[in-house]
Amino acid sequence: MTTRKQRGIPLSSLNPKFLHTNSTSHTWPFGAIAELVDNAYDPDVRAKQFWIDWTRIKGLDCLSFMDNGAGMNRAKLHKMLSFGFSDKNAVRGHVPVGIYGNGFKSGSMRLGTDAIVFTKTRNSMSIGLLSQSYLQAIKAQQIMVPMVTFRRDEQNQVEDAASFAAILTYSLFSTEKELFSELRALSAVGPTGTRIIIWNLRTTTNGETEFDFDTDKYDIQIRANTNEKTSESRATMPESRYSLRAYCSILYLKPRMQINIRGQRVKTQLISKSLAHIANDNYRPSFLTKRIRITFGFNTKSREHHGIMMYHKNRLIKAYERVSCQRKTERKGVGVIGVIECNFLQPTHNKQDFDDTDKYRKTMHNLSIKLEEYWNEIRYKRKKEDPKCTVPIEDTVKVPDQIWVQCDSCLKWRRLPDGFDCSRLPKKWFCNMNHDPQFRSCMVEEELEDQEEEQRSYPKPFKRQKRNSKSLQEENVPEGLETSSPISPLPTRQPKNTVLCQQNHSGWSTNSGNSLSALSPTTNACLETTSSLAQRSPLPLINLTAHSDTLKRMRRNCSSSGEIPTAEGIISCAPLRNTPPQGAGTSVHANFSPVIKKENGLKKLKSREKNMNSDEQMSKVESQIIENFEAYQEPVEEDEEEWHDTEKSTTTETSYHSTPEDIAESDCKQDWEAEACNAEEELWSLQHQQDELMEMMREAMEERDACREELEVLRDHCSALEDERSQLLSRQEKEKEEKARLSTLCDQLKCELEKLKKETDGRGREDITVGEERRKLKNLRFKVGHLLVSFIPALNLQQVDFNSEVIDKLLDQVLEEVRLTQLKAA
Repeated sequence: MTTRKQRGIPLSSLNPKFLHTNSTSHTWPFGAIAELVDNAYDPDVRAKQFWIDWTRIKGLDCLSFMDNGAGMNRAKLHKMLSFGFSDKNAVRGHVPVGIYGNGFKSGSMRLGTDAIVFTKTRNSMSIGLLSQSYLQAIKAQQIMVPMVTFRRDEQNQVEDAASFAAILTYSLFSTEKELFSELRALSAVGPTGTRIIIWNLRTTTNGETEFDFDTDKYDIQIRANTNEKTSESRATMPESRYSLRAYCSILYLKPRMQINIRGQRVKTQLISKSLAHIANDNYRPSFLTKRIRITFGFNTKSREHHGIMMYHKNRLIKAYERVSCQRKTERKGVGVIGVIECNFLQPTHNKQDFDDTDKYRKTMHNLSIKLEEYWNEIRYKRKKEDPKCTVPIEDTVKVPDQIWVQCDSCLKWRRLPDGFDCSRLPKKWFCNMNHDPQFRSCMVEEELEDQEEEQRSYPKPFKRQKRNSKSLQEENVPEGLETSSPISPLPTRQPKNTVLCQQNHSGWSTNSGNSLSALSPTTNACLETTSSLAQRSPLPLINLTAHSDTLKRMRRNCSSSGEIPTAEGIISCAPLRNTPPQGAGTSVHANFSPVIKKENGLKKLKSREKNMNSDEQMSKVESQIIENFEAYQEPVEEDEEEWHDTEKSTTTETSYHSTPEDIAESDCKQDWEAEACNAEEELWSLQHQQDELMEMMREAMEERDACREELEVLRDHCSALEDERSQLLSRQEKEKEEKARLSTLCDQLKCELEKLKKETDGRGREDITVGEERRKLKNLRFKVGHLLVSFIPALNLQQVDFNSEVIDKLLDQVLEEVRLTQLKAA
């Protein structure tokens, strides 16, 4: 094998065996056929019709594929027969499916070992051969693709002679006449197009082709294997798995091309519109900035065929993919179909699956959650509407919520009235048959679909009720807690004037042995490490840093006054201002605020060793404060006057035994209470501001998303208007050219008319002259006739036609007799 080089560096070669190796990526034959359909659908070809047929040529079963698209010139045909060349771009919102430049090679070689391509443009006709049999026959070391091009200007390439001979020798067509007859067949579908014929189809172990052409004369099916011979096994399988007609009907999310199989048109369908109980939901992945529309509904044909229909750039990738909730033993989601366009995922090489990435796994997990939500919501709605109904919704007879039909002329989709009987539709339907006069013309754009009009998700009352019930269960805390409980949970909201500190009936502790000299720096660290509790707790987010700052201020005040809170008098939780004081002999609710119950700080500190342990003890105290933030309970409203009266009586009782130490202690206590009250007010003020900011951010994000979606709609609308404007301008230019042509033609006709008038006038004058001469000739003949009577008495002038030459002949005879008489007399 000769090594080719470029810039002195050897080039890689491609062995002919790679054609078979490359085709093995298609384990399912319909996936290979879809590759050929995609090539006709893509915007560089943009075919309106596509034909798939089975034929026999020279005793061999063949598959033929034909479209009326733009066709290919020689350069494009060579790229299609080569590997990795894909320069397809989106045109007017039509995004190409092909991205790898390998679809034709892998698809055609999966179906058979040999393929020939006939393609036609307005300027040329080309033929290309991709044949494993040809390469094996000539023992080629590299892939060779014979190509022939016939140009209208007859400037054909000389080197095509060898390719032409190879095509005639190793293809199904051995004569030039047979090749041109196939090229002429393209003219029957339009001025341009492409036709592909594949032969030597792949066979099974028993020698039959893997396709069944006999069961249905208007379909191409995959032969049933030994496990699928019974009709019951096929009934549980989606029809699109073994029927090409059924697969092509759902191949595109929004079909824009008519597909005909064995002479009969495929009834394509809008899969997202052919469901029952349709509901639209949104999914916003963490790796995207826009929402993804998901459509859920029930299959109206079979409850056993359910799952997710996953599309990519309008092309079906995975059909009836069951998510986790549909695979469980509870069998949730039976009969439910979800439709999603996953343009954010990357399809595999054969376009029958997605790459198994983190994005794909997250998407499938969220699709399972969304589908289960729809299942619960639809059952909840049905039970609410008819509580006595015992028939599951998946077992009921269903009809599609909407009916859409495609025009055979413009290929636009039109919506029919609800309840319309589809069996009444003719074989060919056009826009002028539409019941809606607003969309009764092919010039009118399509009606906006629901996903373009409504961008919000469907209501979910069952989910909302479940969330509220769970919240109520979390809020319910056992009542009747005794006042001896040292720690009480924190309410979500309290009045700003709530009393935070309360002395118990025994007074403040006077144990000075456990007094603390100051709060340690580790106290703040303890508070910071517990900030994660706010994420797990149902409480609103609380600014723990602000609370820690408040504790610092309280610590400074204690230090300046010489009073130290002890670990013995651990943080007590005061009830709300409307809760009876401790020692009243009654049980209280668990709606308390965590505060520091202070120790009698007026006693002097005598032990240095106890002061060294103060930091550790205070850390324990503050840890207990943070733990109390996990509890949640709404405040209980009670009689405020009763509590104030009790508070006054308690204060009066304690004032009878006041001493200077107690007075000082009371002053310090009041300072603590004021500081704690200010801290509480600041805490809830910050929380309120945070809630407002979060709500504003949420509203801003929703408004931003709505604006983005509206912007996309406006862009699409502007693009459509621009396209329409371009079409109108083009039409206007054509009309101007037509007008100029007609004007020139009118001038020419006027000139010819003038000429005809002149000729007619001249002919009229000539006719008058001729008529006058004829009249004079008649008079002359009449006079001559009277003279001839003297020579021929038997002549009856009344029977003579003077317009004829009878008189002339008689005159000649008389003159001849006179001449003869004179000769005799002489």
